[in-house]
Amino acid sequence: MCTYYSPMFLLPPHDLVQLATYVREINHVNVHIVDAIASGYSLQKVLTLVKELSPDMIVSLAGVETFGEDMACLDHIKETFPEITHAVFGYYPSVFPEETLRKSKMDLVLRCEPEESLSHYLTALARGAGVDAVSGLAGWSEAGLLFSNQEQRIADLDRIPFPDYGLVDAGKYEEAFFGGPCGAILSARGCPFSCNYCTSTYGKRLVVKSPETVVSEMAHLKSGGIRFIRFLDDTFTCDRRRVIDICKRILDTRLQVSWSCLSRVDTLEGEMLEWMARAGCKRVLVGVESYSQKVLDYLNKRVDAHTINNQLFLIKQAGIESFGFFMVGAPVEGEEEFRETLQGMLAAPLDFITVNSMVPYAGTPFFRQVEKEIYFNLLPFRCEYKDANVPKTMQERRRHLYIRFYMRPGILMRHFYAIVAHPLRALKLLWLLTTRPG
Repeated sequence: MCTYYSPMFLLPPHDLVQLATYVREINHVNVHIVDAIASGYSLQKVLTLVKELSPDMIVSLAGVETFGEDMACLDHIKETFPEITHAVFGYYPSVFPEETLRKSKMDLVLRCEPEESLSHYLTALARGAGVDAVSGLAGWSEAGLLFSNQEQRIADLDRIPFPDYGLVDAGKYEEAFFGGPCGAILSARGCPFSCNYCTSTYGKRLVVKSPETVVSEMAHLKSGGIRFIRFLDDTFTCDRRRVIDICKRILDTRLQVSWSCLSRVDTLEGEMLEWMARAGCKRVLVGVESYSQKVLDYLNKRVDAHTINNQLFLIKQAGIESFGFFMVGAPVEGEEEFRETLQGMLAAPLDFITVNSMVPYAGTPFFRQVEKEIYFNLLPFRCEYKDANVPKTMQERRRHLYIRFYMRPGILMRHFYAIVAHPLRALKLLWLLTTRPG
């Protein structure tokens, strides 16, 4: 079941598609993906489907933002079908495998990269061997003892089978205002940067696919009907030479497909962006977070606030759309720091923004810094500031940034065609962005 959250546009459940394809190809098992969110299924509908499909095993992805709701749903499924082995993976299960097992009804946790853990588990099961030595697996031994084995990173991503998007209805997924069908590629796992709030399931060690593999995977997706591709790498642009190599290969193979990617301000570079534009890149999503140097230093972004808009202008010069991520609520963010962010944002050459409240995700350095100021419990999940004014202030600042950015004549005119093509969606999106917590 997909847990990726977007108020209006759904990205594909790439992790599940990749995992299902991997064990189907390596272990020769039958697989079926149920994306309850994209299909609009109720819990009762999911239970009906599980009964009809009668699987030997269920593997679920638990989201970060929706962890509590996801685990409650998964526990209900397990209670209804206790005979079916149920495994879960995702950020929180990877960070807290033993607590996840003790406080839920799950049988197994797949830590970090789930492909080899699940594959080796299925192999051991088929051979009648014990499973409590499988790397990256946590569960209960035959003696009823809890085990949790350290994961081993996959060193060669080029040997992983390309995800089969025929397992889902790709027409349900789209890049915001670009349409679909949308597929996704994770061309690198891990993030070498050290932002103190980030939940990187794969850790800091960066492992990449070769440019040849990346372009072959793009062609594979296009041949399956995918019209737009989102690169899910934490920072697609962290290696300039690799990006240019990928773009040159796209052009050499005359592959015509639109795509988007995630970036950091300090990894933007003019020549690279020009190659990206020529190779079909339509949007770069950049983690700006703040224009206050004090806040940026607290977040350990290692970015000079005065360089941000000059760097963002490089995207505009290349003819690519820019989408900025902002964050409010850092403990060091006072009125002056917030005003710096507002002024910087209004001067920025950005086409879209999204603003998030700063959430203390357990396992991150930021969580440890504010642990005494929050109520936290893994299951039942609870993560709340003790001071109710903190989330209230964050919500007010989110709303203020959204209204000041989007309610400008220049921005409204820039997005005129999108608004005309999707009037109800555009209005609903703005309402959701300015009213929902997050």
